[in-house]
Amino acid sequence: MKRTKEIQEKKVNARLYPIYKMISWDLLFYYSIIFLFLTQAKHFTASQVLLGDAFFTVSCLIIQIPAGFLVDKIGKRNSLVFANICMCIFSFVLLITKTYTLLLVAFFIDAIGYVIKGVCENNMLYDSLPKGKKRGSLYSTIDGLGASRYYVIDAITSLIAGYLFVVNPYLPIILCFITNLVSTIISTRFRRIDFQEKDLKHRESISEYFEKLRNAIKFSFRSKRMLCLLIFFGIISGLTYNLTTFRSGVLEQVQLPEQYFGIVFAIIQIMASICSSAQNIIHKRFRNKTLSFMGIPYVVSCILIGFLAMGNPSFTKIFFIILLFVIQGAIKGAYNVLIYRYLNNFTNKEIRIKLATIRNIFYNVTSILISLLGALLLHVTDAANTILIIGGFLTIAIILLLDYMRGKVGLKPEKYKKIDLKYSNQ
Repeated sequence: MKRTKEIQEKKVNARLYPIYKMISWDLLFYYSIIFLFLTQAKHFTASQVLLGDAFFTVSCLIIQIPAGFLVDKIGKRNSLVFANICMCIFSFVLLITKTYTLLLVAFFIDAIGYVIKGVCENNMLYDSLPKGKKRGSLYSTIDGLGASRYYVIDAITSLIAGYLFVVNPYLPIILCFITNLVSTIISTRFRRIDFQEKDLKHRESISEYFEKLRNAIKFSFRSKRMLCLLIFFGIISGLTYNLTTFRSGVLEQVQLPEQYFGIVFAIIQIMASICSSAQNIIHKRFRNKTLSFMGIPYVVSCILIGFLAMGNPSFTKIFFIILLFVIQGAIKGAYNVLIYRYLNNFTNKEIRIKLATIRNIFYNVTSILISLLGALLLHVTDAANTILIIGGFLTIAIILLLDYMRGKVGLKPEKYKKIDLKYSNQ
């Protein structure tokens, strides 16, 4: 009877997940205008905004391990509700902030919610699916459905945000706050599948948690497959996080009118939606070359955007810059589904939360470095040179990493070393 109830609750979570992700994966009405909101409505400099991004990622890094322990103690569902409440508080504080200090407080609250969501969301779906060979493809199908819907909603809200910003710069942030409230309500509908009777009798102590985390860290560095995936994840996801600011800076430099920012962002997200839905096709077509197919064009496009943004703006330059941003969006759509599939493959429930903590540490470290480098460059040069230089560094890093990954990632299970399959009881 208990087994039947557990299966039913897992099915509820799997059905609810795409709806939740559609609204809650990330902030709506936000990214297309936040750079303009902070620089024009709140009168912060572009360098201060990037330093704020760096502070956010440093906060994420600091919070990462305590967040993982919290999730283990109170469960994924309760943690997810708490994280969404944090996002509500963040968007509200953003509305009332008048000082840079309060802005940093808002970013810190945002970091708490962001980190906990990052630990919980994908793991909640993965835990809700039946074990077996088809678990990975089923996961990417459901996750891709949610991601695709999110990108469409994000495109629509970005378009609306661009026009509302011209009317009143506070309106998009108010709508962001409202959608965060909706996300919180939806998160309460998930079932607590990680709270079975055996879990209630014994919860991990702090010492037990850190011992298991230490073992997960040792595994991450000993397994060449996992280490390569974590580094790749850190570089591409760190760049993706900072591209929002870089993109706005470049579009502002080429003198694109503000009301069109939302249109550009909407087109990017529509393309991301299409490619997130097609991620299984991309995976089957490119197999062990999928990461190369996504990674190299993603970083090289930053170099091309930097070159195009130099000098006097023209319609042709703006067109090709936007086209490259759209290509980045297409890659992002497939990448954001497939990378979690690859990271979760050959893992079990015991290790996944710890690995989520570790992968987010990699992501936060690279995000901090990119944000700090970007802030420094923006202080002495313009957005075009900034994205060009950062794109150049990351292109070299990705090419070297992909070369090292040959024979270590994308193999059949029998070709991996024993350490790579240590936690392969899916």
